[in-house]
Amino acid sequence: MSRKLFISCSLLIMIVSLSFYACKKDNTTEEMPKTTAYIAPSIQNFRTMPADAANPMTVEGIALGKKLFFDPILSRDSSISCSSCHKQENSFSDPRPKSRGVDNMPGPRHSMALINLAWQKDRFFWDGRVSSLKEQAGLPIEDPLEMHLPIAQAEQRIQRHPEYVDMFWKAFGTKTVTKDLITKAIEQFEKTLLSYNSKFDKYARGEMELSASELRGLDIFKTEKGDCFHCHSSTAPEVFISPDRTFANNGLDSVSSVLDFADFGLGKFTGNVNDYGRFKIPTLRNLAFTAPYMHDARFATLDEVIDFYSAGPKGSPTLEPIMREKANKRVELTGHWGLNLSTQEKADLKAFLLTLSDSTFIR
Repeated sequence: MSRKLFISCSLLIMIVSLSFYACKKDNTTEEMPKTTAYIAPSIQNFRTMPADAANPMTVEGIALGKKLFFDPILSRDSSISCSSCHKQENSFSDPRPKSRGVDNMPGPRHSMALINLAWQKDRFFWDGRVSSLKEQAGLPIEDPLEMHLPIAQAEQRIQRHPEYVDMFWKAFGTKTVTKDLITKAIEQFEKTLLSYNSKFDKYARGEMELSASELRGLDIFKTEKGDCFHCHSSTAPEVFISPDRTFANNGLDSVSSVLDFADFGLGKFTGNVNDYGRFKIPTLRNLAFTAPYMHDARFATLDEVIDFYSAGPKGSPTLEPIMREKANKRVELTGHWGLNLSTQEKADLKAFLLTLSDSTFIR
């Protein structure tokens, strides 16, 4: 072999070796991160938390979602975050009747509390405009009345932050920030907002007793006396929402035509006139911290809510059929459209409803 050929072969071997070493080094550096699966607590009297194969919960994904939830980076002027309208001290709801977006723009409705969301189903928002919690997490970012930031800009902003890029890598194995991953992370965090240490929970677990007034209130709640259980079933203690009735027109307004509703609710998105005036039934958990009440925040206190149901629903074409049926039956038997609760019965019902509040959740 000539000296020149020998040198050429040696250089070729060296280049191949260096290339192999470089590739090996890069593969080692860029080895896919290992995530830590989130283990949901086993809660007595609760159903098992539903799993989502499309977005499995991990410690890393939850940490990323939490940071995004509290970071104003997702709003146009970096002035508000998800937590601005979902405050932990208010059980992740808003004490203001109408939440305010960028430029202090008022929203159309009161912000719903975020509690035990993994067990909530069907559709999200008061009007059911989205079918998943992941979609719910993304809409406020671009909504002109909320955070008002085009999602492409949100992706670019986050992409410029090395800490976020590292967190996306650890959570999802990619350093490219996308809307899909932003909303997946927020969804994972929101599913960890678990409330299960109310007085009622402890009573259900046999850890403490309810007072005489609270027990009387429970009896009113779960019988025809109060009729609460039809929409707020205690058989779904995670949320106190009936599994087979998730939207309803609870008779807040008296209208003769579906077109007279000030807010069409679910009907605006389904296009079905039978859904006009129907709204998502809210959880009854943590009522002590989530005033004001109803989708339009018309009731400032729990006493006003109880007074409303005691007086009876107002008539409209889409009034929840079971409410109409029960109201008509009450008229036949007592002459009263509403529950017609006594002062003591109202106090007892309120006492029970307040046992559903979990002070540890808001801390």
